[in-house]
Amino acid sequence: MSVSKILQSVSASEGTTDVGVILQRLTGASPIDVMNVRLIIEPQAAAAAVSNATVADIDAIRHAHTMAEAQDDLEGFEHWDGEFHRLIYSATRNELLMTLEEILDVIRKRPQWLRIKRAQVTEARRQHYCRQHAEIVAKIANRNAAGAEEAMRQHLVSVLNGMFP
Repeated sequence: MSVSKILQSVSASEGTTDVGVILQRLTGASPIDVMNVRLIIEPQAAAAAVSNATVADIDAIRHAHTMAEAQDDLEGFEHWDGEFHRLIYSATRNELLMTLEEILDVIRKRPQWLRIKRAQVTEARRQHYCRQHAEIVAKIANRNAAGAEEAMRQHLVSVLNGMFP
């Protein structure tokens, strides 16, 4: 379910307006707030994907990684990087986690976030992120939950340090 559909259903439901207000506030979160939340949630999502991902899910995650590696511009990389992370959340089979990822993705696509990425993501850094993605894919494919969790944590710390040196 998309964030806009959630907002519509929340505003249509009596007595649940507070959730709509919360969702609207979330879309105004800063990039550093988003990264801190991702550090809490996403390593656990990678571990959950290990248990719940089908072979097709793993193939799709691997494909997104391969496509991200093949990009020669930041916009293309950003698209496939986002898809890589979205597919990991999707592989958890947890609707709440998938919805949280959608909210985080909306924030990630805001101009403030993109300005920071354009200023900080060098070709060397992009290649480093791709190597980390390869490790995450390998850990998920090998059904190594602890390894997937740690690889994702290390990746997100690299992204955080790269964006806010």
